[in-house]
Amino acid sequence: MRKLREKNINEFLYTFLIGLILAILTFYVFVHFVQFIITSIVFLALAMTLQGIITLYLMLYAWEDSKNISGNRITRLFSKNRSKITALVPARHEEKVIGDTIRAINAIDYPNEYKETIVICRSDDVETIKSAQKTIKSLRTKNIKLLIFNSLPINKPHSLNVGLKKAKGDVVVVFDAEDQPHKNIYKSVNTVMRRDHADVVQFGVQLMNFRSSWYSLFNVLEYYFWFKSSLHFFAKNGSIPLGGNSVFFKKTLVEKIGGWDETCLTEDADIGFRLSLNGAKVKILYNEINATQEETPPTLTSFIKQRTRWNQGFIQILLKGDWLKLPTRRQKLLAGYILLIPEMQSLLFLMIPISLIMTFTVKLSVLVTMLTILPLLLLALQLIMLNVGLYEFTKAYKLRYPFWISLVTFFFFFPYQILLGLSALRAVVRLLQGNLTWEKTHHTNAHREQLKFRPAIVT
Repeated sequence: MRKLREKNINEFLYTFLIGLILAILTFYVFVHFVQFIITSIVFLALAMTLQGIITLYLMLYAWEDSKNISGNRITRLFSKNRSKITALVPARHEEKVIGDTIRAINAIDYPNEYKETIVICRSDDVETIKSAQKTIKSLRTKNIKLLIFNSLPINKPHSLNVGLKKAKGDVVVVFDAEDQPHKNIYKSVNTVMRRDHADVVQFGVQLMNFRSSWYSLFNVLEYYFWFKSSLHFFAKNGSIPLGGNSVFFKKTLVEKIGGWDETCLTEDADIGFRLSLNGAKVKILYNEINATQEETPPTLTSFIKQRTRWNQGFIQILLKGDWLKLPTRRQKLLAGYILLIPEMQSLLFLMIPISLIMTFTVKLSVLVTMLTILPLLLLALQLIMLNVGLYEFTKAYKLRYPFWISLVTFFFFFPYQILLGLSALRAVVRLLQGNLTWEKTHHTNAHREQLKFRPAIVT
């Protein structure tokens, strides 16, 4: 009875203490509500200012000092020793583009006995299978195969694992169904793998159709800054999320880690971190004109779905926690930053209207006003950098730079960030619902039709 009484007294004291603390906090927030809101916004503004500075640094990394990306450029002195390379091309509902892609891969300048292409389709995708069969038959070559399967789940990583089991090459490369690889891609990667003893090589990828829609401009520039600049920083510091295509792996290393994670919606980023954990040496290989060319999603709906999948996959990797096993604190910090980028970008641009509202409606000290306006100033700097990057992009690819294009970036930059924010929010909702279905991005060959590029790019 005495022990029971003591237990009741202890529970009462704990409950009373918690209640007292909550009451004090409630009273504090109620009495100092405005100050609390201002303090929260200032804190958020400082965090987003730091994020904005980091973003600008990554955008400028390749230009700041040429030594930052030395050794990552493509050479024209190719190794005479060759590894056999197998291209894995997962395709689903890609009847409009798969034919051109097969012809483009077949036209890569590399001895036929050292290259193999496996197009991977599920048995229910009749139209893509017909298109692939027709193209393969017309090419009359024995090193292109169509692999048809009917197992689950229906997603890209599962298709890749199916193809990996049949691959005969020492090196496997992933191409998406709409990819337009450069004719020298195999010789360049083979040379780097042998010269630098690299286990993984990420080749450059570039979206091309920057005038297809108002959002395609920003999507193209994201790829441009990511592959030309930011990715080199992450690779140099040993914490890199790989891209979804034009990535070359030593086959034995991929087999060692069990292939691609079939439950992850960003299997490319996931395998990058897992390979880093296994000590893989990753190299970036990039020149603008040699990059694999792709197209932006054709509609707003498909764009939001694609970004939702990426964001949801990043959250999956974050929660899975493999990145916490990286050997150094710096690598862990960078990995955590990469995985949180979508959410941080959303917060940054949420701060812009809040900053303006606070500036004109609430009487603030000069210091607080300056702090809340900093994200807006960084936004202006990013707009300038985007226009500089667009000029560099059009110059590199010998495209016309329209005089009015800077107005497009000004008027549509914030709406584009709203799209990114909606995609991040949708990713969180889908994850909470336990919805891990793969939302496919459809392709229309816009990068080939608009730019009149045909299979086998020649420079």
